[in-house]
Amino acid sequence: MTDPAGKPSLWKALGPGLLFAGAAVGVSHIVQSTRGGATFGTGAVLIVLASCLIKWPAFRFGPLYAANTGSSLLAGYRQQGTWALGLFGLLTVAILFTTLAAVTVVTAGLLIHLLSLNTMLESWGLPASYHAPVVSFALFVATGILLVAGGYRCLDVVMKVVMPILILASLAATLIAVTRISLGDFQWLPVIDSSADVGLTAAIVGWMPAPIDIAVWSSLWALARARTAGTTINRRAVLQDFDAGYLVTLVLAICFVLMGAAIMHNTGKTFSPAAAAFAGEVVSLYTEQLGDWSWPLIATAAFLAMLSTTVTVADGFPRAVAALISEAWPSRNQGPEGSRTSYWIVFVIGAIGAMLILIFTLGRQGMNFTHLVDFVTITSFIAAPVLALLNHRAVTSNDMPAESRPSQLWQAWSWLGIVVMAAFALAYIGFRLGLFNTGGAA
Repeated sequence: MTDPAGKPSLWKALGPGLLFAGAAVGVSHIVQSTRGGATFGTGAVLIVLASCLIKWPAFRFGPLYAANTGSSLLAGYRQQGTWALGLFGLLTVAILFTTLAAVTVVTAGLLIHLLSLNTMLESWGLPASYHAPVVSFALFVATGILLVAGGYRCLDVVMKVVMPILILASLAATLIAVTRISLGDFQWLPVIDSSADVGLTAAIVGWMPAPIDIAVWSSLWALARARTAGTTINRRAVLQDFDAGYLVTLVLAICFVLMGAAIMHNTGKTFSPAAAAFAGEVVSLYTEQLGDWSWPLIATAAFLAMLSTTVTVADGFPRAVAALISEAWPSRNQGPEGSRTSYWIVFVIGAIGAMLILIFTLGRQGMNFTHLVDFVTITSFIAAPVLALLNHRAVTSNDMPAESRPSQLWQAWSWLGIVVMAAFALAYIGFRLGLFNTGGAA
């Protein structure tokens, strides 16, 4: 991309990579990374770093495939057999509703905290357990309006506003927070000695920095970017954009871990199980470091970060399913991105399903919202090696020009990640089946 004078414009080149960051920097960072730091101290940095590194090739192969073939990663799945499309479809359905519910309820919690909505909702006679579901419904409506009005362009603009604010605020708060961690408190390795610790570790890795299926979304966003700009996809620019977004997610994850470790670890403090209260506690991690003056800025930035996650996830699932339908029935000639009718049908069904989950879990049963989050992230943890393998096979297939396939280093890195993810997923399943334990109390 160039500006009117013909000079390269980094700002204009940024696009799908920031959308990836927007989808990633949400529950995995604001919720799971912070909990990881509070539970494992600085040892959680290793969990975050290892997870991001082993997954990097699997995510990168999405935009790489799109840039070199002009098709989404789902076309690469179809070439492997209809079973691959069917498997992706099953995994998508398995996490679609719960993922939408999880990211939206965290966003709702931040909005309730930011605008002090609890008082107003209580005046309506609404039980506290229904506050987050009601605000979540309003967010689904607002998200639908944003996507109708702007589509990809809306996503692009939102992320270019939100991410710089969140990055600067996170770096500033973290630099101040780390001064509270003495050398004696620093841990290189996490101590995992209970069933709860095992579950939290799996939950962190499951969505750190994001679930693997977002690689498909990244390939579709790359196609959408080229379509809206009226240009062809530039392979080098796409990969640079993605790598930049990926590094942002890694840095921010470490920031949230360090803040959780500095303020919550070994203090006896615990996070609230309620979405709104949890959101307030996360915002306080920033304000305790920067001062009360920063509360409006931090609360707004955190809300916008989660809002961007809600919008990108609400866009990503329908976009992926519409493309999946197009690939499964190519005779319909709907193009690599699928039809807009399919997109909006999935959006509406997804929103309804997510709302039902929130009403019947958080509303009627008063379920701990972190349990909902953990369920979604652990499901992604188990599915990760399968999707990573499909991505690897796609970019090393005959569909990819030989000169455009990943280098030997990236391919070896990818295989390492697949093996490690599969080993940990099997170990986790074995642990849950009682084949072995951590040696600690549950």
